[in-house]
Amino acid sequence: MKYILFDLDGTLLDFTTGEKNAFSDTIKHFSNYLVNDNECDEFSKINEYYFNEYSKGNMDRKTFHYHRFDEIKKYLKLAFDPVKANEYYVNSLKYQAILYDDVIDILDYLSKKYLLFAASNGQTIVQVKRLETAGIDKYFKKYYISEDVGYNKPNEGFFNYIFNDLNDNKKDEYVIIGDRLDTDILGGINVGIKTIYLNRFNKSGSIKPDYEIKSLNKLKKIL
Repeated sequence: MKYILFDLDGTLLDFTTGEKNAFSDTIKHFSNYLVNDNECDEFSKINEYYFNEYSKGNMDRKTFHYHRFDEIKKYLKLAFDPVKANEYYVNSLKYQAILYDDVIDILDYLSKKYLLFAASNGQTIVQVKRLETAGIDKYFKKYYISEDVGYNKPNEGFFNYIFNDLNDNKKDEYVIIGDRLDTDILGGINVGIKTIYLNRFNKSGSIKPDYEIKSLNKLKKIL
């Protein structure tokens, strides 16, 4: 094993809390309205739905961004511009860099043995800023973000871009670590690299990774 591809949201960064903070901040800014937990959960569901549609290639990023705020605007019965709200939200999200407790220790451990790379579906400016804000950018040799790569996980094009960029197609030298079966693990399986599923919240699914762990600390027994 030589290269470790790390997913970011849900794996290293607590996206759920960051999303809630950025969404609450956005609605307060445009409507002076304080959203409750149920309303935050509704936005999360809407965001997840349109993100999945975007990841599947069913819509472009601009459409995904517009629809998530257009739909939540209707749900909340508030008046604001979905485009401007999304711009504000993205800027706020850049600074939501909340790490899980097991992240720093495992990055310290793995970076001494392997080459680490970020492999994320998302906007480059958001993901890179969050890594810098969290202070973990120093662990990664390079970032592979879907906006730059031109493909989303699990598309094979995402991984082939990495293989070509590193000029190394030896699949047994790679492993991807992520919290989503449908993107991280399926993508890894499709291109023939090792997969480690981080299942922090005991989710079930039919896709079978090479390894399943509940905490990043368990990586010390595998890698």
